[in-house]
Amino acid sequence: MKTIIYDCEIINAIPNRDGSTIKGITYCEGWHDHKNMGVSVTGVYDYHEDRYRVFCYDNRAEFAKLIAERDLCVGFNSIPFNNALLLACGWPAPLEEKSYDLLRETWAAAGLGAAFDFKTHGGYGLDAMCACNFGTTKSGNGALAPVLWQQGRRGEVIDYCLNDIRLTKQLFDSVLVGKPLISPKDGGQLVLRKPQ
Repeated sequence: MKTIIYDCEIINAIPNRDGSTIKGITYCEGWHDHKNMGVSVTGVYDYHEDRYRVFCYDNRAEFAKLIAERDLCVGFNSIPFNNALLLACGWPAPLEEKSYDLLRETWAAAGLGAAFDFKTHGGYGLDAMCACNFGTTKSGNGALAPVLWQQGRRGEVIDYCLNDIRLTKQLFDSVLVGKPLISPKDGGQLVLRKPQ
């Protein structure tokens, strides 16, 4: 099965809960405002070619070609966020039947539904899952990525995106070999469904 792992970063920042902003930074309306977030970078790890790739607006047609040629597109919170973001911003997005969302699969393994509820579904983020299972962590905060992008610190954003892909790959590689993951919430074992 030809598989990729992918993740996206945004251009416009998410407003702070208290309404404060950073001077000179543009914002979207919030986490639901996919269209006005913009896509700064989409990073990919391609198992078939054993390589990392970076896609920005200028080479998004190559991303379209890649996802069309691959059987499975793996992400973390990818179906409700990354796919919605890509489509809203005029980018190609993996078809849902070719998508495997590690966060949704984690929730399912914990006996939770696919719809997010802060009271029950919180605590299973990429950073928490990888720290608990591998001792690896994110290199930054996704909410800060658009600020860095607008400040011209593009290399930092790309590096952050690729590190998230590396972390997602650690989780997915465990799923592929049938290794249970440890829940960061209660230390129990989570057995995620293998992709078909």
